[in-house]
Amino acid sequence: MPLLNLRDVATAGASLRPGVLYRSAQPHSLSAEDVELVSRLRLIADLRGARERTEDDWDPGLRVIRLGPDEAGSPASLPPDMPLGELYVLLLDHRTAWFARVVGEIADGLPALVHCAAGKDRTGIVVALILDLLGVGHDAIVRDYALTADHLPAVLEMLAVREEVGPALRQAPESAMRTLLAALEERGGAEKLLVAHGLDPERVSRLRRAMLEP
Repeated sequence: MPLLNLRDVATAGASLRPGVLYRSAQPHSLSAEDVELVSRLRLIADLRGARERTEDDWDPGLRVIRLGPDEAGSPASLPPDMPLGELYVLLLDHRTAWFARVVGEIADGLPALVHCAAGKDRTGIVVALILDLLGVGHDAIVRDYALTADHLPAVLEMLAVREEVGPALRQAPESAMRTLLAALEERGGAEKLLVAHGLDPERVSRLRRAMLEP
């Protein structure tokens, strides 16, 4: 089984440079193409909590930074009946400094891959924040997020997600990302929000230099 829910973030916008930042679900059984891809990266940003991962799921020769928040930061630990968009806003508001740290680490480690378990929620928010920092329009950010829906059946099978798990964690509706982006706009956008919570402006500039076509 190849690395699931994998895509180049550059597909979200014509102004983005390909081959710089990728997103995916967690490693499972990598194809030869996956191995070749990750061998070219400087950083793998793993957003899973300690209970979600094993220490040997990535090759020890790769530079992997374990950035997962404590278990209370996992979407699976939040109210199962909460609408997904509201869950994203809750994470954004209560984990802002963590998101700022993750974006900063990625800016320092490009080319990179960022992933959580499904590559949907924590990864989706991080990628949305980065795309907003790069000036990508909200419609394009929503389209990139919604691509996960096509991968979810295979991802949920890989994760052995049970039917009783809240439906929000088994879906990737456009409305959830639109709710997050509306909240982000109300807070002044990703740059204002993340810099206020510890993201170095120089890292923002580094991210833009690396990811935007001249």
